[in-house]
Amino acid sequence: MLSALRKGAGGWLAKILFALLVLSFAAWGVGDWTSGFNREKLAEVGGREITQPEFERAYQAQLVMLSNQLGRQVTSAEARSLGLTQRVLQNLVGAAAVNIHAEKLNLGVSETAIAENIRREQTFAGPDGKFSRQVFDEVLRSNSLNEPAFVAMQRMELIRGQIVGTLTEAPHAPRTLVDAVHHYRNDERTLKYFTLPPESAGLLETPSDDVLKAYYEDHKRSFMAAEVRRAGTLIASPDKLKDTVAVSDADLKTSFEANQKTYATPERRTIQQLIFKDKAAADEASRKLAEGADFMAIGQEIGMKEADINLGVFAKDDFGDRKVAEIAFQLEKDKISAPIEGFSPVIVRVTEIAPGSQKSFEEVKDQVRDELAKARATEESSKLYDQIEDERAAGSSLAEVAKKVNLAFEEITINRQGLDRDGKKVEIAGKPQDVIKLIFESDIGVENNPVSLGDQSYAFVEVLEITPERQKAFEDVREDVAKAWAEDETRNRLSKKADALIADAAKGQTIEAVAGAVSATINTTAALKRTGAEPGLPLTAVARAFTLPQDGFGSAQTADRKGRVIFQVGGITPAPPLDDKQAEELRTELSRAMGGDILAQYVNGLQTAYGVQINAKAVANATASQ
Repeated sequence: MLSALRKGAGGWLAKILFALLVLSFAAWGVGDWTSGFNREKLAEVGGREITQPEFERAYQAQLVMLSNQLGRQVTSAEARSLGLTQRVLQNLVGAAAVNIHAEKLNLGVSETAIAENIRREQTFAGPDGKFSRQVFDEVLRSNSLNEPAFVAMQRMELIRGQIVGTLTEAPHAPRTLVDAVHHYRNDERTLKYFTLPPESAGLLETPSDDVLKAYYEDHKRSFMAAEVRRAGTLIASPDKLKDTVAVSDADLKTSFEANQKTYATPERRTIQQLIFKDKAAADEASRKLAEGADFMAIGQEIGMKEADINLGVFAKDDFGDRKVAEIAFQLEKDKISAPIEGFSPVIVRVTEIAPGSQKSFEEVKDQVRDELAKARATEESSKLYDQIEDERAAGSSLAEVAKKVNLAFEEITINRQGLDRDGKKVEIAGKPQDVIKLIFESDIGVENNPVSLGDQSYAFVEVLEITPERQKAFEDVREDVAKAWAEDETRNRLSKKADALIADAAKGQTIEAVAGAVSATINTTAALKRTGAEPGLPLTAVARAFTLPQDGFGSAQTADRKGRVIFQVGGITPAPPLDDKQAEELRTELSRAMGGDILAQYVNGLQTAYGVQINAKAVANATASQ
């Protein structure tokens, strides 16, 4: 895996993408825009297009890089779950904005510098370690690039590198900031505290209607009926389609035979291994073992621990050394192999064998049908997407479209919190928050872009009815008002009582005396940093304690907002001074963070100035093809 990481990080493709990856630190808030785009244009920055081929090339490049880093092929589904689509688009948008600015600044690099940069790239080196034109052409051809396109990419990479380097390397965190951040993070305080429970507020009198009506008038926003919307939804996904896909028995048998390993439990063996420094040592050990020597004892003689000898339980395909695996899976139980030549000579023994098994076609027929139907449904999903969009463009309602494509159309009534009129949660498949967000950003009669649910699944939404937010009458919410009044009154009384107790403490009383007056138990925390936590102590109390002097008092509402904590700063321990190495490490961290902030502001400013437009439908189509 380490070699794969090095290979992925060292190539020209990684270098080209590195500057783009840096740009993704910038947040870019852009709205969807669909009119005026051709099918190949995914986005536009300052009038400059980002096309589907550009996106696909960048997407595949990052997919290759990610696969190299992980040492295995990353699937499209995994890439989508990691947000690769959004990251690629962010990179392209950010890079385009920087490119435009670079041109406005008339920045450039010489042809000589570009050529020298290419000649130094080890990816293009031949067997002699020097630049090879043949290797260069092969690498470009394998990545669907021609020489002019690659040279243009190199030019923009070098220019972006100048800008990014200037912005991110310029900041220098002063020692004053370094020390301040060090103390902010690492100063410690211990607190003594006790809790006033709700009962400490005393018995509340029953409020009159006049009191409740006054409270209602002062808190009307708390007694509103939320806006409710009725919307139609249509989910287009491989799961929805698979029930409509016809699969013959012949297809099932063909799929089963091609994927029999999928329905098999492989034989697993418990393997022990001895590793020797050379063949002579392995041969000598093999002779001793043949004469009855103990396997574990031989391991101890050559300096191996029991944990190193016992490799564990493996299926044949899971064992890393293929040569050893072939021999180990031919051994009988408790038999010992002859020395096996490899990176180092080894001898293996199998102590347990768990037989494998193969499920029959009849046993897994339903599973095969489900998998094959879903695979075919996935292939058809992009066609279904286009069919739905064509029907909507022709003026069909979502309910009419659902009938034509034989999918379920469901109506939901929902507020922004995902609840229906009765306060019950509305079940929405996929990404409920994204669907709710779209419902409340749209309007009646508006044709919306679908919500991507991942894995080539989409939710189409149509707003049918809007019931605006309204004020509830006092008579309808009197019980709710009374409950809210009681909770507020309890909090207010506890706050006043805490203030009075702290005022007494300021006259010279100890926290023990103050707690004793209300029969409360004192607790003492361990040493806490500013971000520390203590069970029973609200985080706001810890934050407040770091603003108080030694022996200072404060109070804070408990996490459940029902009680109140009174605390005293019992001890302050300043962070020890940083040595030169620690100070330099923190300075480097802060300087890097400052550079990242500057870069983010720079890219965000460019995107705001030049304008960014995203064709969400085209992006969804491009993603579906990956």
